[in-house]
Amino acid sequence: MLFFLLGTFAGIFLLASQGFAEAHSSRSKHYSHRSRFSGPRAPRAPDPPEPSPFFDNGTSRNVTTSAGKAVFLPCKVRHLGDRTVSWIRRRDLHVLTVGRFTYTSDQRFQTIHMENSDSWMLQIQYPQKKDAGVYECQVSTLPKISRFVTLNVIVSKASIPGGPTLYLNSGSTLNLTCEIMESPMAPDFVFWYHNGRVINYEINNRGISIHTEKLPKTLSRLLISNAQPQDSGNYSCVPSNAEPADITVHVLNGERREALSSHGPGTPSHDVDDQY
Repeated sequence: MLFFLLGTFAGIFLLASQGFAEAHSSRSKHYSHRSRFSGPRAPRAPDPPEPSPFFDNGTSRNVTTSAGKAVFLPCKVRHLGDRTVSWIRRRDLHVLTVGRFTYTSDQRFQTIHMENSDSWMLQIQYPQKKDAGVYECQVSTLPKISRFVTLNVIVSKASIPGGPTLYLNSGSTLNLTCEIMESPMAPDFVFWYHNGRVINYEINNRGISIHTEKLPKTLSRLLISNAQPQDSGNYSCVPSNAEPADITVHVLNGERREALSSHGPGTPSHDVDDQY
């Protein structure tokens, strides 16, 4: 009987020990699972730094134009972000534009910028000789970065050889040639005026013709066949991008031919001019 009781107690103790071990193992797995998924997270990697703005060096630093012809000073900025582009005239440190806004009373200046474009051009309408010089394209970084553009403004001039006064006989052909001097580009047009009125050769039946050549240099020729005394007066050659030129023409009647005989028709004669 004693052995029976001892065996029973031993079995109960063994079962209790196994239950405790299983419970302890379950709690250990639970704690391990919780610590694996519920513990503090690793810090997130920082975002990469925003690239700094820089200038596109493919744009020109030297621009040449004719007086009166609109000009554009180039400036391209990569990765501008939330910074601002300004244009400054270095001669007097005058801020001309900031972003798209103009900060000068001279409305010839404005910034040309298209949405999502890297280009911030400075436009100057009707440039004059005084506008020549250095302009600064500046970006509002810390410290600021700048790119300088030099503007050259050429004042082109027209010239009519044979002036300032020309004499020819009535019935001769008046041949005037206008040369455009020191022009970096051909003019858009060349107008001829007689006594302040534009010559419209297309509706004139008197043998008037105008021919303009633009290469290699600009020449404009005015021809009037069978010139008459009413063709006398002041003639002006007016290019779109150059200062005009003038000449005074005298078409003489027959009684004056003897005075011109030593010069030939269509050539200047100061001797005849002295007789007036």
